[in-house]
Amino acid sequence: MASAERTLTIGGGLVRRHLGEQWAFGMDHARSRLGCCHYDSRRITCSVYLVAYLAEDEVEQVVLHEIAHAQAGVKAGHGRGWFNRARALGYTGGRTIDVPEARAASRWLGVCAAGHEIYRHRRPRGRVCCGACAKDGSRRPITWQDRGLGLIARG
Repeated sequence: MASAERTLTIGGGLVRRHLGEQWAFGMDHARSRLGCCHYDSRRITCSVYLVAYLAEDEVEQVVLHEIAHAQAGVKAGHGRGWFNRARALGYTGGRTIDVPEARAASRWLGVCAAGHEIYRHRRPRGRVCCGACAKDGSRRPITWQDRGLGLIARG
């Protein structure tokens, strides 16, 4: 498992190598995504909470994913341009990386009448209908339950 210190070393080195000194690397407190490319501030960040569940090679893949976003540009999304950049950098993953621990630490559990479960860190303010049910035309509302979980321990 990767520590925050090790992640800063890995990420900082990769960002300097591939993006130069005009970009920076740091940690953030996101609970539902591993990494983020902040185009405006020229900064790439990783979640201090979630990298603790990853091996060092997985952290490297997350950083390469975000570096590809920086190189491809804000409009590239996860399209062909981003994908080609990512592969050229050595990224071997897909569009996203699943971290089951992020769901396990979510405070709010939503359930629709069909039994589909949705996890959120904050309770949604308005009415939310099940996205899985919407595929067949149904509009089943989500009922939210506070699971009473605290924050994941800081790394």
